[in-house]
Formats: sequence, C-alpha cells, structure tokens
Amino acid sequence: MLRKTRNRISAVLAAASVCCFTASVLSLKPMMTKGVEVYNDYLDLKVNDSKGTTDYAGYVLRRKSGDPLTYAQYCTSFAEISVNGNVKLYSEGDSVKKPYTADDGSVITIQDFGGVEIRQKLAFAEGNTSNYDMLGIEYTIENKTDEDVSVTVRAVVDPTIADSETDPVMVGDDSYTEEKTFRGENVPKEWKIKNSKGEIAAYGITTLGSNSPDSFDIADWADLYNGRLSYKAGGSVSDNAVAVTWSDKTVKAGDKYSVGTKYGLYSETAGSGSNKAQSDSPKTGDKGVFAFAGMGLFAAAAAVVFRKRRAEDDE
Repeated sequence: MLRKTRNRISAVLAAASVCCFTASVLSLKPMMTKGVEVYNDYLDLKVNDSKGTTDYAGYVLRRKSGDPLTYAQYCTSFAEISVNGNVKLYSEGDSVKKPYTADDGSVITIQDFGGVEIRQKLAFAEGNTSNYDMLGIEYTIENKTDEDVSVTVRAVVDPTIADSETDPVMVGDDSYTEEKTFRGENVPKEWKIKNSKGEIAAYGITTLGSNSPDSFDIADWADLYNGRLSYKAGGSVSDNAVAVTWSDKTVKAGDKYSVGTKYGLYSETAGSGSNKAQSDSPKTGDKGVFAFAGMGLFAAAAAVVFRKRRAEDDE
C-alpha cells in the first residue's frame, strides 16, 4: 500500500514538474511579450524594442484596466520621417539607442537618419485635468551634420475603442467618416472619439510643447501607411486613424527642434491616485516565468526524492 501511495505521489509530482516547466516556457511567448513596458494608475504603454523590424519603436497603449486605446499591434501607431526629401518610417533609421526607460518613467528611443538624430520620447502627460492620463508623443530632431536640413515628422495614431475601429473621429461637434485634412490655422486643438453611450472614450490634443503642427488628418489607416507622406485625403474611413504633421522644418547644423502631440483619456475631474510611471509590471511575464520554473524545480526535486525512496523499498 505504501509503495502504491508513493508511486502515485511520484507520478503527480512528475506531472506537476512537466506542467510547471511547460507553463514557464509558454509564458515566455504570450502575445506582445517583447517590449519595454511602463504604466501608471490610468494607462499601460508597451514599446517594441526588437531591432530590425518594421514596427521597431512602435507602441501599444491601453487603459490600465486592459481596454485598448490603440490597435494591439506595434506597427499601427508609428512615425514617418523625411530628411531632405528622403522619406522613411521611424523604424527604418539606424538605431543609436534602443527603447529604454528613463528616470522620469518615459520610454526613449533614438534613431539616426544620415547624421540627423531623432529622439522619440513617450511619456505619460497631463490632459484636460491634472491627471497623467494621456500619452505624450514627442520627437526631438538634432542635426549633427555640418549643413542645414529640412525635416518633416508625421505622428500616426491608430485609435481602437472597445475593439472597434470604425468609430467616427470628432472635431468639435462634427463627426467624420470621410477623410479630412486640416491645415494651418484650421488645425484643431483637440479631437475625440465617443463610445455608444456618448462618452468621450479617446481624446487627442494636437500640440505638445510650443510648436503647433502644420496639418492634422482624419484618415483611413491603410491610406496613411501606404501613402506615407504623399497621402492625400479623399476616401472613406473604414479603419480610423489620425496623423499630426510638422512639415519642412529647417534645422540648422548643430541645432535641435522638438514637436509633439498627446493621445489618451478625457477626464471630467482630477483623480486622487498616483501619476508616477512604473516599469515593473507583471504583464511582462518574467515574474510568472520564474514562478512557474521555481515550482517546476521544487516538484522535480520532490519527485526525485520519492523515486529514490521507492527504489529503496523495492530492493
């Protein structure tokens, strides 16, 4: 009877060991595991740090509850860059520094475009209240060449609300289901998307800092991605996206120039929670991996002990 009991226990522990190790391996590869992740009481941000991919330095933004604010793929919210007419995705520059978390909780990436370094800074920022419930999307251009350069930056945001991408983008009280470009003084200060209850579910502020954009586009995402900086409004919107563009900015040799926009939540009142960004989120999966692996080692060791005792009983 004792042998049968020990046999059962040994089998159970061996199975537990296999399951735990399997879980630890599988938890290494859940969806969107790779990337630098920061969060606060309102938002969760993950930035792709896989070099050599077309969506390198792209990002995914969610509410802290897990509900989406952008489409859940790195490639859909991105930047387009033109240096002296040479158009590239931000990911197509030469990596100077891969995405990392700075002391202030922001996620920084630096790419080089022929001697023009462009720093992408993604940081939680205040919106219409004192809550840090928006994502500041900022690009700083540093001209390290000996000549003046002409630079265009376009920040594309792919909003997703409750897994829907067909909601009209609103400027003021007007809802847009057709592509629309606003230029110069007509560029709105803010834009929004409402949910089925009529509440503002996503909110954008076109200018971060002192340099206002030259144009703002409400567009179908595929048209923005495929057309890049040659895109012209004219179609219907089946997959909503917005683009904020600073066009043909002259940056003198040795100078810097910063542009930026914001996207996130709209608050009726200021909250009382902490706004401090953290970067030790369990959503990265590492803690779960180590926990499962640890349990696997414990179960495996226990199984060995029981096997040894069973072998002694059999002698």
